Amino acid sequence: MKPWKRIEPTIVTKIGYRTVVVKQFIMPDGRTVDWTIMNEDGWAAANAIVVTKDNKVVVARQFRPGPEQILDELPGGIVDPGETPEQCAVREVAEEVGYIPGTVEYLGASHYDAYVNGDRHYFLFTNCTPSEEGAHVGIDESIEIRLISIDTLLKIAKEGRMTDPGCVLMAYEKLQKLKDCM
Repeated sequence: MKPWKRIEPTIVTKIGYRTVVVKQFIMPDGRTVDWTIMNEDGWAAANAIVVTKDNKVVVARQFRPGPEQILDELPGGIVDPGETPEQCAVREVAEEVGYIPGTVEYLGASHYDAYVNGDRHYFLFTNCTPSEEGAHVGIDESIEIRLISIDTLLKIAKEGRMTDPGCVLMAYEKLQKLKDCM
């Protein structure tokens, strides 16, 4: 199998804070096909599993308008221009749940899905402590900060009751070791 050949022009449309990109490719059979993709080229996001000194996981419980459900999520967000994924993860954790990491470990990156430009970078923050300032959520966010067990995190990831279960999968062995240290 060979990659498809991308042809220009690429059409980029901004809708709210989302970007829709139409990419055109020449298929293996010679046909030209348009594909609608989310986010511009170079887009990236970062999420972190935040574990306290007593091995509780800090999650951000939120109503999510896509699935129209309340989900327990890992704090994270879009990497700003000039920011590294690690800097983004640290910033987002401080903003969304008000914690400071003791140790930062990069877990890896994965493609968001087949129709999204960019990657999600995942981190494991351990020995985390609450900041004096607390969380600073955005005007369009409503977050309930929860402390859950590692087993509960694994359960909600397995049951599809959270976004970014890929981060939990990447951290699975490390989370099991943290449980063993309890």
